[in-house]
Amino acid sequence: MCEYASFLDYVYTPTLLRTHSAQLFDWVARGDLKVRIGGIYPLAEAARVHADMETRTTTGKLLPIP
Repeated sequence: MCEYASFLDYVYTPTLLRTHSAQLFDWVARGDLKVRIGGIYPLAEAARVHADMETRTTTGKLLPIP
């Protein structure tokens, strides 16, 4: 038995996933939730993305782009 909450404790049906996802994207669209982009990398440099995460040299979301 798990002693901490997990994703499935809150979003346990496809309907709830769609509802929560819609709310999340609405917050982003309205500017109520800011998403910080910490870096954009070519997909070929995926190893560098992992290395940067492991060394904690970045903040925000890291986007590997094909």
